[in-house]
Amino acid sequence: MTLAHAVIENVSRRGFLKGVLATGSLVIAAKLVPARAEAAGYATGAEKMPHGVRSDPHLFVSIAPDGIVTIVAIRSEMGTGSRTSLPMIVADELEADWSRVRVVQAPGDEEKYGNQDTDGSRSLRHHIQPMRQCGAAARQMLETAAAKRWGVDPGEVRAQNHEVVHKASGRKLGYGELAADASALPTPPADQIKLKDPAAFRYIGKGTTPIVDLFDITTGRATYGVDAKLPGMKYAVVARPPVFGGKVVSFDASAAMKVPGVEKVVTIEGTPAPAKFQPLGGVAVIARNTWAAIKGREALNPTWDDGPNGSYDSAAFKAKIE
Repeated sequence: MTLAHAVIENVSRRGFLKGVLATGSLVIAAKLVPARAEAAGYATGAEKMPHGVRSDPHLFVSIAPDGIVTIVAIRSEMGTGSRTSLPMIVADELEADWSRVRVVQAPGDEEKYGNQDTDGSRSLRHHIQPMRQCGAAARQMLETAAAKRWGVDPGEVRAQNHEVVHKASGRKLGYGELAADASALPTPPADQIKLKDPAAFRYIGKGTTPIVDLFDITTGRATYGVDAKLPGMKYAVVARPPVFGGKVVSFDASAAMKVPGVEKVVTIEGTPAPAKFQPLGGVAVIARNTWAAIKGREALNPTWDDGPNGSYDSAAFKAKIE
């Protein structure tokens, strides 16, 4: 099953920036257009990732008595909108009012949340279905809780825009009123979760939901990984081979250690080609601050064995390819 076709609109860098400045918002340029409404699962490759994937709403969704819905973002924000897109998918299937949704970042805990690698353009591809299932399961739990309270069949009630409605009588209960009862229910089995027909999507593919932390990102208020400060934290810089596949022959660790603030010099072994995401090798200088680490690296005075790529020439390689 395919969930959606991708309609790509080519936008120049200048035009893109003009749009952001004009609107004050950022939208994803690839619009998801619903293709089919089947609820059956389809392979995404997520199950092959370390720790797999989770979709239990008990992990990702909490609802306060005042109706505020908090959704956990499993992936980090890398400028692609993942921290907005994944909770937005949950909210759409949940029939939540986005203005009453809050997003929180999941801590790094793959045993609990499943794979959290934010790389390879996989966040949405791997999680659109699990996050849809998460939101739909939470919606059904709220509907079941309302039906039990009214003493009616669950088929007679429907979640709609942050509340559950009894069709026949017109009775309504807000999500906050049902949260405690719903949270006590078991998560519906995957084969009993009813996903929305894509025609009923309120947020997915509409391009109208702003990035949740866009203002903080664009004004420098966001906390980036490089901003993190921990007690006793150390800093490291790496002297790397100037040629891919090269190895260090010698270096002056004693000179680096003389730099105030430098605490340790560590050799990093390289990885045979194809290295992919594995270390390329070099010498790391660990220090109490970045300046000391940088000056320590400068003092290493390394010599390198350029290895099999030492005679590489771009022009010759281009000619070979042609």
